[in-house]
Amino acid sequence: MKEKEIKQNAIEADQLNFHDQTDDVVRSVSAPKGIDEAVVAMTSHINKYDVPDELEDNN
Repeated sequence: MKEKEIKQNAIEADQLNFHDQTDDVVRSVSAPKGIDEAVVAMTSHINKYDVPDELEDNN
């Protein structure tokens, strides 16, 4: 792809982001037993594999 096409695709993608609006409502629900362990496990997994923004290679 040429650089002009890449820039045009990026502009179109940014414009489409505004069309993807929903009326979803976040509701609170009761948590099942053991939810704390699941949250700790997921957070640990994310922290293990996530690269901080300042260290990411953003070419």
